[in-house]
Amino acid sequence: MPGQLKFEDESLAGSGLARLRVFIITLCPLCALWLLFMLKNTFPKKTEVLIVGAGPAGSTLAYELARLGIDVLFLDKSRFPREKTCAGGISVRILRFLPFDLGPVVEKFISGITFTHKFEEPIFRHYPEPLMVTARRESLDQFLAHQAKEMGASFRDGVQFLSLKQENGQVLVETSSGTCSAKFIIGADGAQSIVAKRLGLMSESSHNILAIHSEVPTSLFPWLEPDVIHIDWGSLKRSYAYLFPKKNFFSMGAGGFNIPPPKIKNYQRAFLTTKWRKEESLPFSAAGFFLPLRQKRRPIQKGRSLLLGDAAGLIDPFSGEGIFYAIRSAQIAAPLLAEALREQRDSLQLCQEAIDRELMPELECSRLFREIFNLRPSLFHRKIASSDRWWTALAKILRGEKTFLDVKKKLGPLGSLLLRMAR
Repeated sequence: MPGQLKFEDESLAGSGLARLRVFIITLCPLCALWLLFMLKNTFPKKTEVLIVGAGPAGSTLAYELARLGIDVLFLDKSRFPREKTCAGGISVRILRFLPFDLGPVVEKFISGITFTHKFEEPIFRHYPEPLMVTARRESLDQFLAHQAKEMGASFRDGVQFLSLKQENGQVLVETSSGTCSAKFIIGADGAQSIVAKRLGLMSESSHNILAIHSEVPTSLFPWLEPDVIHIDWGSLKRSYAYLFPKKNFFSMGAGGFNIPPPKIKNYQRAFLTTKWRKEESLPFSAAGFFLPLRQKRRPIQKGRSLLLGDAAGLIDPFSGEGIFYAIRSAQIAAPLLAEALREQRDSLQLCQEAIDRELMPELECSRLFREIFNLRPSLFHRKIASSDRWWTALAKILRGEKTFLDVKKKLGPLGSLLLRMAR
C-alpha cells in the first residue's frame, strides 16, 4: 500500500516528482508507463545545439554531435516516416564518408546509363563498378534519423519551427511544442528554409534549379532495365531529364537552371511520353520543387546560427545533386560546433569558412562546366558515345573519384580564368 512505502534514499523522498512516480507505479503499472512516456517526450527547455530539419544534413549533424558527447535536439515539422519528393540518386562516395552501412535503404545499384540527345541518338554506357545507388527519401531520412537517435540525439517530429531570438549568449527558439534555449541553432530545413528566412539569409538568391518529378510504378514500364538510369540532355538549355529505377517504381523527371516552369513541365512530359509508348494519357501525376544555389559565397551563418545542406544552397549546379553536400556540410560543421561550445564562441563564422574552403570550389567548378557543356551539348554527347576516355572521366566524376575541380586544375591558368568568369 502507498502508506507502507519506505524511501531508502532521502534525496529521492524529498522529490515531489519522485514521490508521484512511486505512488503511480504502486497503484497502476499502466499509469506508470504513461507517466514515463510523457516524461520522455516532454519538449526540452534547454539544449546545446538545436537543429531544424531531419533530412540528410540535420540527421547527420545530430549523429556527429551526439557522438562527440554534445546535447543535441533535432526536430522536423513532419511526422516520420514522411514522403519526400526526390530522384533519390546517391553518389557512391557518400558510402565512404558515412560511419555506418546504408545497405538497409539502398534499392538499386546503378551500373549503366542510357543517354539521348534531344530524345534521339540513344547510346548506352556500362561501368564495371556501381556509378551510384538509389534510395527512397522516405526510407533514407528515417534511417538517418534513427542512427542519430541511437547515438543519443533527441528527436522530435511533427514539431514546427516558428521563430528565433539571439540574446545573452543563447538562442531562444520558439516551436509549435514550446520554447527551447540553445547555444546554437542550425537550419537544415531544406530548400524553402524557414530558418534562413527568419535570419534574412539566402534572400538574395535568384539562382535555382526547378525540377518536375513523377513516381511511376515499375509495372507500367516492364521493359526498362533495373540497374540503368536514363538521361536526356541538350533538349533544353541548362536542363536534363532523368529516370532513376527503384524497387517498385521509377523516379522520372526534368530539372533546369533558371528555366520558366511551363518549359520544364513540357520537357518532363515529353520525356515521359518517350517512355510511355502508348496513346492514352499518362496515368500518373507530377510534383515540382525548387533547389536554391548559393552564389558568390554569400553568408550562410549569422551569429549563433548556421545553414547547412539545401538550406545553404549547397547543391551541385550541373547535376542538381544535394544529398552528398548535405551530409558533408554536416560532417564539416560538427567538430567546429563542438569547438565553438568548448571555447564559448558567439559566432559560427569558422563553420562557414570551412564549407567555403572544402565544398565551394567543387560546386563553383561544377557551375563552370555546366556553362561549358551548354555551349555544345551535341559535342559532349558524341564524345561520350565514341570515346572511352571521356566516358571513364564522366563515370569517375559520378562515382566521386574525381570532380570537376580536378578537370579545372588540368586546364591550368585557363581553368582559373574561366572559373572567375563563371562566378
